[in-house]
Amino acid sequence: MKKLVSLYLLLIVVLTSFAGDSLKIMQYNLLYYDKITDWCTVWNNNVEDKNEYLKTITSFYKPDIFTVNEMNGSPASTDKLLNNALNTDGVGYYKRANYTGSYIVNMLYYNSEKLALKSQSYILTSPRITDVYQLYYKSDNLQNTDTVFITCIVTHLKAGNGSDEREARKTASEKIMRYIQNYNIKGNIFLMGDLNVYYGSEPAFQSFLQPTSSGVQLVDPINRVGYWHDNESYAAYHTQSTHTSGGCHSGGGMDDRFDFILASKPIMEGSKGVTYVKDSYWAFGQDGNRLNESLINPTNTTLPTEVIDALYNMSDHLPVVMSIYADTELLSSPKPEVNSSQIVGFTNPVSNILTLDYRGDRNTNVEVSLVSQTGSIMLNKPTHMVPNSTYHYNLQNFSTGIYILKVAAKNFTFTDKIVKL
Repeated sequence: MKKLVSLYLLLIVVLTSFAGDSLKIMQYNLLYYDKITDWCTVWNNNVEDKNEYLKTITSFYKPDIFTVNEMNGSPASTDKLLNNALNTDGVGYYKRANYTGSYIVNMLYYNSEKLALKSQSYILTSPRITDVYQLYYKSDNLQNTDTVFITCIVTHLKAGNGSDEREARKTASEKIMRYIQNYNIKGNIFLMGDLNVYYGSEPAFQSFLQPTSSGVQLVDPINRVGYWHDNESYAAYHTQSTHTSGGCHSGGGMDDRFDFILASKPIMEGSKGVTYVKDSYWAFGQDGNRLNESLINPTNTTLPTEVIDALYNMSDHLPVVMSIYADTELLSSPKPEVNSSQIVGFTNPVSNILTLDYRGDRNTNVEVSLVSQTGSIMLNKPTHMVPNSTYHYNLQNFSTGIYILKVAAKNFTFTDKIVKL
């Protein structure tokens, strides 16, 4: 009886230095942070309590890029979050951008050990200003190499499901896309925020997905565009509401996908030094088991209890998170390589799917090929590999027998035999 065995083969490659780094992103509607209203009061939305909830959430996830909606528009409020929720308990590396607008505003916080804020601007959308932040990655060899730039466009579109509200969202989204076109923003772009869209065919959302005339196109990293509202098929992606009832918090339970991080095609393809880490996108704390129920009922085991409770109390939205890998080596000229290692793992024997695990330190372009015993090339697949990712190749139509597996990159070539069952 044949058994499937996983073999992991170390491929030693010389590097000058580590070429990049993993970065975590979090987008969060904070629910009237430090803003007192008739319905969100010092009693049901106390900012000191919110700081403790937020500290629990961010200290667990540790975002490198943290963008938010619904912050009170004042320097005191933006600093209050920075100094009481982020830079606490020995952490001191978070910095913030400047806010624009009034009443409730957007904000960007970032890990200054990894990133720097190059510039910021804004788009006069209604009912709230959209903010545009450009960050760059602080490479170890920044003075001698190109670096990776990341543009974060943070917006909070009009709420409501009436025709007037949908039209307001459409107008704002079109203005954002015109801004991208007119100011020639390209490369690694994130469009993030509370979009308040009820379904994927809504004109505002479709505006974001349509390419500009210069070729910029945004995509949903999880490719789950559909009729999200109150739809069990999309329960795993709903971000609002964490409560079934409430005063400050909206009620109704989890039934809407309002919060997004959309990414430009270069991020999804890894062509401009930033690559989306596969399967890292998540409505933080969502398990798909709570359509029209709260975050805490039924019992939620996706995160530690204290984090789930903090998410429940902090806001009526869940944050959306994802990871990227920044690799400046993709943008610089070839260099001799020393002192590092890459790991390629593969399944052997193979039934219908050949699985390769890449556990190296940086992105790399490889060519995966399979050659039969008679010398025929049966598979030839260029692959852009990202650290800690898995790649699958369909061998269902291959005959049983022995094949030569070859994984070839600029800096290494690996060959071994595999058995197709």
